[in-house]
Amino acid sequence: MNRILCIFPKDATTEFLRPVYNAICALSNVKGLELDTINDDDFLDHLSSALLYTNSVIFLGHGSSTCLYGTNLNPLIDEAMGNIEELRGKSMIVFACKSAEFIKRYHFQKSVGFGFIPTSLDDARDGVLHNMNLKKLDSEGLEMFRQSIIRIWQRTLKELTFEQLERVPDLFSFYTNMEIVNTLLHRKDYQHYRVVADMLYYLKDDMRYIC
Repeated sequence: MNRILCIFPKDATTEFLRPVYNAICALSNVKGLELDTINDDDFLDHLSSALLYTNSVIFLGHGSSTCLYGTNLNPLIDEAMGNIEELRGKSMIVFACKSAEFIKRYHFQKSVGFGFIPTSLDDARDGVLHNMNLKKLDSEGLEMFRQSIIRIWQRTLKELTFEQLERVPDLFSFYTNMEIVNTLLHRKDYQHYRVVADMLYYLKDDMRYIC
């Protein structure tokens, strides 16, 4: 058992991550798992079966400090679903809001988690990112941020080895810094470019490798 499982719940709000999902699935020894947790009554069985033969997990989607979500914020992995222990002993990269808190809460090890990742207008209107005022952010700014995320991951994945997950923060931070510089120097045509640059800064600053 030396397989990497990439879990990508079907959801319109995270579909922008598909290029990242495709890049991960193109790596050797990776199995992709797209889950529809609304229309597929057997999604939990599919997840459990896939996790049995996996020692590393990548999750791309929505999350909180207590739960990883499926389609339309339908709970996928949490205490109520009874499947938290299925992740026990696996190294993980969890690209979801508050996933660092999720990892700490359940005492997972050798895992990379993130903070709040505002990628939608709802996030910008309702969320608080280190006391930043995100309400003035519009669709153009969010798309800039989303495209930066895609480029960061694509570059990180070219150098990533899953035997050294502790390197992920360094790689991710390096390429995020490149995106920050590019935004500050070359995207001044967008009036809120500094807000996007700050969002990228907090994206990497809130990332944690938990050993």
